[in-house]
Amino acid sequence: MLHPEHLKFLKEFDEATKDQQCLFIRCVNRKLPVINSKSLIFVELGDIQQLLSDLKQKGWLSEVTEKDKGRFINALTKDGLYDLANSPLIELTTSVKKSYPRQLLVEACHAISGRDICATDIAKEYVVRAKDDIIDYFLFLYFGNCRDRLNQFSMRDLGIMRTREEIAQVQSRFECKHQALSVFQLKHLRRELKTLPLQTANEILALYHSLPEAVGEQAELEKNKIAFLLANRLIEHDVLLALPLLKQIQHQDAQEKWCREAFKQGMKEQVEAQLLSIIDNPISDHLAFFAEDFLARKYQQKRTSLMTDMLRQGNRHLVIDEIYKGSVEKGVITHYQNQGLLAFRTENNLWRALFCLILWEEIFDTPGMGLATEFDYMPESLKQNKLYESAGTQIENTLVHLTSGEAWINAVVRSLAKHAHKPQSLYSATPTLIEELKYLTQLSDPLGLQGILLRMAKDWHGTKDGFPDITVVENNQIRFEEIKGEGDALRRNQLLRIQQLRELGFEVQITTAEFAIDPMQPYVVVDIETTGGRANQHKITEIGMVKIINGEVVDQWQSLINPQRKISKFITQLTGIDDEMVSEAPVFEEVADQIENFTKNSIFVAHNVNFDYGFIREEFNRIERIWRRPKLCTVQQMRKYFKGLESYSLANLTKHFDISMQRHHRAMSDAMAASELLNLVNEKRLQLQNQAH
Repeated sequence: MLHPEHLKFLKEFDEATKDQQCLFIRCVNRKLPVINSKSLIFVELGDIQQLLSDLKQKGWLSEVTEKDKGRFINALTKDGLYDLANSPLIELTTSVKKSYPRQLLVEACHAISGRDICATDIAKEYVVRAKDDIIDYFLFLYFGNCRDRLNQFSMRDLGIMRTREEIAQVQSRFECKHQALSVFQLKHLRRELKTLPLQTANEILALYHSLPEAVGEQAELEKNKIAFLLANRLIEHDVLLALPLLKQIQHQDAQEKWCREAFKQGMKEQVEAQLLSIIDNPISDHLAFFAEDFLARKYQQKRTSLMTDMLRQGNRHLVIDEIYKGSVEKGVITHYQNQGLLAFRTENNLWRALFCLILWEEIFDTPGMGLATEFDYMPESLKQNKLYESAGTQIENTLVHLTSGEAWINAVVRSLAKHAHKPQSLYSATPTLIEELKYLTQLSDPLGLQGILLRMAKDWHGTKDGFPDITVVENNQIRFEEIKGEGDALRRNQLLRIQQLRELGFEVQITTAEFAIDPMQPYVVVDIETTGGRANQHKITEIGMVKIINGEVVDQWQSLINPQRKISKFITQLTGIDDEMVSEAPVFEEVADQIENFTKNSIFVAHNVNFDYGFIREEFNRIERIWRRPKLCTVQQMRKYFKGLESYSLANLTKHFDISMQRHHRAMSDAMAASELLNLVNEKRLQLQNQAH
């Protein structure tokens, strides 16, 4: 993979002393290529100034030159910028102050000529890396991108970063050095495009026509991406100049863009011909969908898009409590669970897990197409979208034998037993994954499962996401639902997955959710007593919980909790709870399951909810368990719906609304009082909701 200049550098590096190598590598690890030599303090390396002189002589570092002006200014601190602007050798037309914002100081320094900057003492304190093009190429060959740096090896060795050494193949990513260099140069250029000041159409066209030749498929893909970016910039200046460029770019986004822009310019016959050509021979499913939809709406007088039609045809509409506005999928899952159904948030993870576990050997073990290095996340077969091309026969042989649900789940379990300990990034091993996979494989048509995995193998880039949000099991039948709240749009990849799944025999629905007050939504109103005010420093001494459905108390739970520490006199005076009372009480871990089950599928309610919620969540954290619930605060809700009261403390509110309270600062008494406040709030919310309808 190395060219003559790379081999020459490696030879020179091998001939350098270890201290020279070490200092150079430490310079390479600096974030910026312009480095303050005074910051290079490494007592174990000896005479740093002599080493710097050696590295300059080798041509690995250099002095700051006029061409480094921009990078040098960018490397300076705010104090450094001020010192440069006020250098004795510099004469600015206007003086600058130390209090100026950094951007003003940068602008002032850019007004200085490069020659004058290089003559200053501050510039002489800096050195510039001179071999970044070579080092960047080495890093690119190893990591496969232009982002990762050498410090990842340090993070690996310190145990901060987990790698995938066990399944890495340690292989080249390219067929030859010319292909490798071509991809590197084009990727590097694409990164630079973000900051290149292309201000005229001629500058954009000149860069477009000067793009280097692409060697190999990966380079062609990079070149097409660059061409598309340039064509988009050109549209801002001259659409008619941009259209010929767009049309010849073999990229789905460019083809779609050409059709849209050409249609705007009145080129309707040409666009229609192009749409028909795309439908006959599409680059991707996404582009084919666009062509069919655009043709129908613009040429066949269809009034709505396919995505709008799909949303309108959604055959399930649910009303869920507005508390789930930020997590509509959770609200729908809770709705089904409260009806006694099995429902999981699965989305892409379920299908990726099945794909990975069933085809593990083909994905990770195909020679030359697995993980190139231990730092890789994605196998080359998927990264290059060539899994089926590289292992199609093996994939067909693997899938053809999976003719029953039992065969599928057995294959999943065998793969998990063999590979579960190996780190990978295709799916997340959630606690419920095996159960979800069991339902998927047992209740689905084996031919349908084969079909979707074949599609994923043939076009990973086009099918890796967009799967329905949740899985529901009802009457021993499985279905998948894409959930859309008010204002949510159906994305193209989601529509494609729905169509593909339905074609393969899966039941898939689009479920729209309307947010409203649901009287049948369970609420658990909670109050706790504690040893102090901070959850990370103190413990719970008592919990009282009241479950409310449709305004009625349907269940209660309370318990003293042994905090396993002394209770202060102040807390005892406030709550009446002392050390003796909790000495025989259970510790939190002993009642955690009861709290988990009592609050499950319910909205967590409390007066100043973050206090009670935070303490309970922290107690779960201490026993290494995750606990989350949607929450509602009666203080906030009372302020919103009952404005103008003198005080919103629990004691004053209960007095104002004539709510009985047996003993303030005891958990169950306060929870019962807060539940009355919740009912007042919900009555007001329902009243406003009914008026709105």
